[in-house]
Amino acid sequence: MNYHYLELAASNILARLTGPGEPLKPLYLQHDRAIFLAEGAHIILKVYSDVQALRHDYEIAQQAASVGLPTPEILAFEAGPPAVFAMRQVIGIPLSSRYPDAAREAGVYLRCLHGLGAQPPFSGGQHRWEEFILWWANLEIEHARQGDVLNAWHASELRERFERLRPLLARRPIGLLHGDLQNEHILLDPQSQKVLAFLDFIDAQPGDPLLDIAVLTLWDQELTDPLLEGYEGYGTNANNAETQHLLTHYRLLRLLGSITWLLNRGFHDLAAKYRNALELAIEA
Repeated sequence: MNYHYLELAASNILARLTGPGEPLKPLYLQHDRAIFLAEGAHIILKVYSDVQALRHDYEIAQQAASVGLPTPEILAFEAGPPAVFAMRQVIGIPLSSRYPDAAREAGVYLRCLHGLGAQPPFSGGQHRWEEFILWWANLEIEHARQGDVLNAWHASELRERFERLRPLLARRPIGLLHGDLQNEHILLDPQSQKVLAFLDFIDAQPGDPLLDIAVLTLWDQELTDPLLEGYEGYGTNANNAETQHLLTHYRLLRLLGSITWLLNRGFHDLAAKYRNALELAIEA
């Protein structure tokens, strides 16, 4: 899809909200999606050629707000195509372990999100969590093997490690995951240490709540303790050896999947960062 087509769709919605003449600043551009900022009006506009994906983002954002999560004020949704989702800009900094009070508060909110509930099938079509994780792990290991990210020995060892997780995976609780809970998707006020907003629910799906926590703590593992303190043990999320074991493997899986995704989209420098982290994690 042409970039100008995406920009035009965003401009049309923005004009309805603020009147004509407000310029757009591109924050993220791909052939089928874009994110724009109207700086003067403090409005974010997400534009996707995949209408269903952006509608999902819009609907989950509404559900999250209904159970008390701080989310950006929703201003408009237009199905298009392309679909446009407009919301008020939230100005804050990403969550980090430098702000443990905010991390504990984020844990409380995250429990509320997961508590909304979601049912299989999982994104690969499976109806059992352990079958989904093993399918996903094997898929990502094979992609990494084909892309020379993993050698044959490491690929085999990782398959065996995930297979040994089967009993733990089989008894995990299932909730509604954010699905891509990077730390920049939780904004906070550094002065008050208050969480200002959870962002970007486009990947929300059913799964083990610990997967969200693994993604959120991938590059800042000191976040784990205060997050789990705030979470207060939803399901079996006590901060014990089993939890840490699962977090380690979910982080491995996130690293594996991210490398292929980044390489396929031309983000080679960032893929190298993930690859280095993967190598260290395998050897740990």
